[in-house]
Amino acid sequence: MRNAFLFAVLVLCGTACRQLNNIDEWEVSNFQPEVAFPLVNSNTTLQEILESADDLSGIVVDPDGRIRFRYIGDIITRTSDEIFGTLTSALPPLIPVLSKKMPLPFNLPNGVKIDQVVLKKGDFVYYVENPNKEAIKVDVSFPQMLKDGKPYSFSVDIAAYSGSGARPSATNQITPASLAGYTLIPKNDTVYVEYEATTPVGSKVNAGLFLVRITNLQFSYAEGFFGSLLYKGGRDTVKIDFFKNYVKGNIYFADPRVSFFLENSFGIPSRSIVRDFKVFTVDNRALGVESVFLRNGFDFPYPGINEVGQVKRSTFTFDKTNSNLDVLFGAGPTAVAYDVDAFTNPNGNIGQKGFITDKSFYRVQVEVELPLYGSVSNFLAQDVFDVDLSKYNNVKQLEFKVVANNEIPLDIAIQGYFLSSTGQVLDSLMQASPQIIPGAQTDAQGIANKISSKTTLIRFDEIRFARIRTAKKLRLQASIATGISNPGKSVRVLASQKVNIKIGAKATLQ
Repeated sequence: MRNAFLFAVLVLCGTACRQLNNIDEWEVSNFQPEVAFPLVNSNTTLQEILESADDLSGIVVDPDGRIRFRYIGDIITRTSDEIFGTLTSALPPLIPVLSKKMPLPFNLPNGVKIDQVVLKKGDFVYYVENPNKEAIKVDVSFPQMLKDGKPYSFSVDIAAYSGSGARPSATNQITPASLAGYTLIPKNDTVYVEYEATTPVGSKVNAGLFLVRITNLQFSYAEGFFGSLLYKGGRDTVKIDFFKNYVKGNIYFADPRVSFFLENSFGIPSRSIVRDFKVFTVDNRALGVESVFLRNGFDFPYPGINEVGQVKRSTFTFDKTNSNLDVLFGAGPTAVAYDVDAFTNPNGNIGQKGFITDKSFYRVQVEVELPLYGSVSNFLAQDVFDVDLSKYNNVKQLEFKVVANNEIPLDIAIQGYFLSSTGQVLDSLMQASPQIIPGAQTDAQGIANKISSKTTLIRFDEIRFARIRTAKKLRLQASIATGISNPGKSVRVLASQKVNIKIGAKATLQ
């Protein structure tokens, strides 16, 4: 996509260059040695120019005609598994039951207090031996693991131990029990496993080696206080092609914005921490964004405890009122890079309960906006066009007359260079200095209120035309400024502003 400020230039110059293709029409039947005729009478608005662009995805025209260039980054998404995967791997792979009432060794992050977890998947395997000379019945229960109000429990009978050889045992290793649909409701932040081993006469004894294994644990819902913890988000870079044809100069954007669009279905107070927020420039510098909100962060929206399944959305925007973006974007930005982390429960209020589900996520997407409002000094850009004048042997010399009426508040200085097939400069488009088309003058709000006009003559005598006859390329350069017509002002470019171009030509034939 070409530089937005170059649209006017490309209309002015690109149209004139394209008319060279019509030079065959100059061969008139009466063979007059000198022929004068109009070539172009074009009245074009910036809206029409924008609509003819190849890619409109980055251009926004507001209802009032204001133009914004928009660059959108990738969507950074984090899910429950990525952020709270510790809940699914909170238990060790094999747990020895060392007493008749033993807490399960859940390994949760420091500060996390779970009130309940609804399981959607989980496999339970046990192995228990009998070291007693009497047969025993082992009753096992998990009082804090409930389904339909009843705890998970089972009983198993184990034969008596003879005193030698392997001890009798019981296991369900081949057919593990499913924990799907059970809800863990910890007691004092603890889930217990309990057992009783009873002989046929009712005596209470101890079981021997007792192992349990809980695998493939997955939850559908969890509720509680999830700690004040920092979770890594993701890094992204938004590329800005505004300066694609840049050579030199400065542009000051009076109102640049970088907006963070936030979506969140985690029911947890969270703060977005933007790290390594930088603007990269055309001269290969990396400039840091400065803002109080980089130090303190800004909050994610989040659903309340009674809004499970809802997605909350909000937008936070960095602009010139809360950051140094206007200074940084005056340095010729080519990209914006950022890293976004999430800090849960930033206020540390353990009394504020939150929730997560297996479908919870948060998303961050960044949009860079460059409204065409600002000032320019000596901004030089260039592009190259194909030309072929070698077949026009009947043309001895040319004179172009270009009349421009400009409603755009930009001063445009134009120069071009005809190049050989090897890139050697054969001659310039303008014989002397670049021709300046003054910009329209503006009011106090930077909106044009007075049309400017400029007439330019471009002469190619016999010697100059012979010099460029072998040209293969035209390198067109345009220098943009606001200092001549609107010194010291920020100006606004609107889609309704017009450029009227009249081009006439006078050709002397062989």
